[in-house]
Amino acid sequence: MVSTDSGKRNRRAVAVSWVLCVLCMGAIFWFSSRTASESTAQSDVFVEWLMSLFGESALWVFIVRKSAHCLEFTGLSLLFNTAWYFTRERKSVLLAVACTSLYAVTDELHQLFVDGRSCELRDWAIDTLGAVLGALGFLVLLALTQKIIHHRQQKRKKQ
Repeated sequence: MVSTDSGKRNRRAVAVSWVLCVLCMGAIFWFSSRTASESTAQSDVFVEWLMSLFGESALWVFIVRKSAHCLEFTGLSLLFNTAWYFTRERKSVLLAVACTSLYAVTDELHQLFVDGRSCELRDWAIDTLGAVLGALGFLVLLALTQKIIHHRQQKRKKQ
């Protein structure tokens, strides 16, 4: 049986993790709400920095913009994985990736209504790749965390 204190901690972890998911989705929605010119101006900061380091190339625009897509959804997937883990008390990687990919679909559809933006199958695929990367990152972090906890428990037993 779970102690009351442990149950409260678990409910708190569930609530915090879902709130973080919603905040991340809100941030993605906000970024997608920016017009094409606003979005370009935002990414141009990074493009110009890369060009100053490595020389001019149109490829930098593509890399920066698509990396942003991928990273947004990597983070969301990491958060979904964490939220489902605390909610279901077990790994739910496929469910988290599916939720992230589904949100990526809504994000692309949302962009149909934003000036100068479009709905791109390629962007959804990049977003879903980000979801998979986030899930892999979650699995690595979970394994490391469990290994640390196990190590500490073994150390306590020896004392």
